[in-house]
Amino acid sequence: MKYVKKIEEYFVGLLILLVSVGLFINIISREIFKYNFDGTEEFIRYSMIYITFIGMAICFRKGLHVGVDLLMTSLKTDRKRYLQLLINILALVFMIFLVKYGVDLVMFSYNSGQISPSLEIKTYMIYLAIPVGALLSILHISINTIKLLKNKSIDFNEE
Repeated sequence: MKYVKKIEEYFVGLLILLVSVGLFINIISREIFKYNFDGTEEFIRYSMIYITFIGMAICFRKGLHVGVDLLMTSLKTDRKRYLQLLINILALVFMIFLVKYGVDLVMFSYNSGQISPSLEIKTYMIYLAIPVGALLSILHISINTIKLLKNKSIDFNEE
């Protein structure tokens, strides 16, 4: 499991670095040399999609989603646990739908043979971020739910 965590974080970190460098170089190139690199904006857009969906899974692992802080802080320990279980179940249901419809979108795009305009990437590779992020989220939510059921609390700080 620690390899999955490392891969998620390195992948998102690398994409953030590449997006920042690409954006910086493109801005400098456009402002100083009046030249715009083809595909930079498209690469940034597609990278942001992956950052969002893989980042969603990282947030579920670290407990940074759907916190309803006012309600959580006012509840007693047992009720907090039940509320967190309810939130996890609802999130799991949503992620299952996201996987199903994400796979449908990937298959449609794969069968249509669409490619992106500038980078000429097969569009199913871009849409693949949806089911991959949702599957990783299901994994992390399930682990947190099992921990919650066994230990009655989750330590999101343990790595």
